[in-house]
Amino acid sequence: MALLDIEELTVEFPAQGGALRAVDGVSLSLGEGDVLGIVGESGSGKSVTMLALMGLVPFPGRVRAKRLAFAGHDLLHMSAHERRRVIGRDVAMIFQEPTTSLNPCFTIGFQLTETLRLHLGLDRAAARAARRSCSMPSASRPRRAGSATSRTRCPAA
Repeated sequence: MALLDIEELTVEFPAQGGALRAVDGVSLSLGEGDVLGIVGESGSGKSVTMLALMGLVPFPGRVRAKRLAFAGHDLLHMSAHERRRVIGRDVAMIFQEPTTSLNPCFTIGFQLTETLRLHLGLDRAAARAARRSCSMPSASRPRRAGSATSRTRCPAA
């Protein structure tokens, strides 16, 4: 079974004279440990595809798919409460402009710790320990969110 399975995802927004289809029939399947880079021109639907996966398409947008699943969870039919238990803990997104997602006034470590505290219910010491178990190549270890980004790898919590 795939970790992430998207089949024929379509996202539409109402527009004058009909609907604007921002995403049209996207299908993909990723196994655990797979890496996917989504590239395309501005306005091609990259962000909207991921927003649909996370349940963050704003009203009056409409999301349809034959299948939208993560780790065996049917995201299309989850309640908002159930989805919040998965999104943010197991699925996350840093939006196109990282300085709006990551605050350059705080270290990345602090921001990761706060995320772990919020989504895993850890106290500050446990969240710091979990964050420290993440690995990042030392040659490109950024100090603040505005620094160069790096690929990080964290064990499952």
